[in-house]
Amino acid sequence: MSRNWVHTIPDTRAYWIDKVLHVTQHDPAEMQRFRADPEAYCRAMPLSADTREMIVANDIGQLYLAGANPYLLRAHCLNLGVSENDYLGALRAVAEEADRG
Repeated sequence: MSRNWVHTIPDTRAYWIDKVLHVTQHDPAEMQRFRADPEAYCRAMPLSADTREMIVANDIGQLYLAGANPYLLRAHCLNLGVSENDYLGALRAVAEEADRG
């Protein structure tokens, strides 16, 4: 993420994370392909190894910190069966870590 004079601005990594989340959310065939082999699905996208790993592991906190749109991230988690408590817990954990750091 980069910063302008006021806000943090998502970078191209965030764009591609959101692209994966959006496409799999809005196209059931894409979600089916993702579920069948998340690693192969993500290899077809221009993602760095660490970004691909975040998506494959569904590392909610790190995806959020990388600039993932929280609405797309939540919809993606719903599609993968992640509970509301687990989703919010992951976000709270990164917020607490940021507060300490």
